[in-house]
Amino acid sequence: MAWNLNWKKLKLKLADRRVILVITLFDLLLFATLTFMLEEHYSFYNAAYNSLCDLTFAHCDNGYGLWTKISSLTTIIGTWGALAFIAAMALQAFMEGGKRKMESDIMKMKDHYIIAGYGALGKTVAEVFQNQSLDYVVIDLNAKVVEKLNMQGVKAIEGDALEPDILKKAGVAKAKGLIASLGTDSNNVFMTLTAKELNPNIIISTRAFTEGAINKLHRAGAELIVVPEIIGGLELARTLLNLEESHIQNLISKSKIYDRKQVKKV
Repeated sequence: MAWNLNWKKLKLKLADRRVILVITLFDLLLFATLTFMLEEHYSFYNAAYNSLCDLTFAHCDNGYGLWTKISSLTTIIGTWGALAFIAAMALQAFMEGGKRKMESDIMKMKDHYIIAGYGALGKTVAEVFQNQSLDYVVIDLNAKVVEKLNMQGVKAIEGDALEPDILKKAGVAKAKGLIASLGTDSNNVFMTLTAKELNPNIIISTRAFTEGAINKLHRAGAELIVVPEIIGGLELARTLLNLEESHIQNLISKSKIYDRKQVKKV
């Protein structure tokens, strides 16, 4: 069930639909008014009056005087406007309640993973986590991506993963690992530094766009670093040449700290 819609984007969608609705209602009103004028020979005023009454399912009487008709229409339009406002407020409260529930659920999470950046790499990691039934939270700047994930039941937050407050909303303090898959080496270095400051024990896996960035990312605190382009190229060649040996493990740069953690677990 889609509890966690992005309300900001939803409001824009509703605004677009409201414009279409207003245009449609105006066309219907114009058509009904012209029909009353041509078929029933009503004056424009009486035709418009009856058309509005029909559109609002209200009882109208052509025997009313001018001011009574104006008062009647004002009451009808005001009532429907109030009902529409109440419905909109109820929908907003429902959506915001779903968002607060998601944020509350994230705060209760422990030993989960955070995927910062839902590009090709982040999406692939999320699919693996999903298949392994692991808890994870996605952070992405793209509101449409976040909305789509929320509708699929995935916990996702719209925001800049470089901001400490956004990482805190994702539960970085109690997270087990962070996948830093932002678009540049500098952003991944900065996020690694920020995440380590908020949670020194978190295990950070990231990508490097250049081999020269690997040492910088390790110094920032990243335990596992890959260069996807190099791994992809070698694996493609291995498959093409039918070679049994895989180079992936040798191409993952592991920090000494991470190696020591793995030794302790054995």
